[in-house]
Amino acid sequence: MSESELVCKLVKKLKREGFRVRTEVSNMGQSADIVATRGKWVTLVEVKTRDWSRAIEQCQAHVQIADFICIAIGSVSVPYGLAEAARSTGYGVLHYCRAEEEFDWVVRPRRNKQVWLPQRRYWAKARRRVLYAD
Repeated sequence: MSESELVCKLVKKLKREGFRVRTEVSNMGQSADIVATRGKWVTLVEVKTRDWSRAIEQCQAHVQIADFICIAIGSVSVPYGLAEAARSTGYGVLHYCRAEEEFDWVVRPRRNKQVWLPQRRYWAKARRRVLYAD
C-alpha cells in the first residue's frame, strides 16, 4: 500500500471522528502529510510505509505549531525503535492493520507544550488558504 493510499484511509478515519482535515500543508519549508483540527487543537500527522526515522525528523519541524504530533505507519508491524522514540518525544503512533483495514493506536500522543504562539498564528493564517480534504 502506498503512502497516498494510507493518507486517504486516515483522512476518512479522522473525518469520522469529527476532525477537519487538510493534506500536504506547508510548514517551515516542508509539508505535513495531514493536519487535523478539532476545536482549538491542531494535530499533525506524518504518514510512512517505512523509514520511520525520517518521520521522526519531519515531526521535529512541527513542534512549534502542533498540539499533538503523530506518525502513521503502514508496515507489517511497528518497529520497537519507533514506539520507543515516540514515547520519549511525546509523539503518537498509529498503525494500519491490513487485516482489519483500520488504524489502531500503538502510542497515544501527549500534548505538546512547546507550541510557540507567534509561529502558530503565522502558520494558521497561511493554513486558512489551504483547501480541506474531500
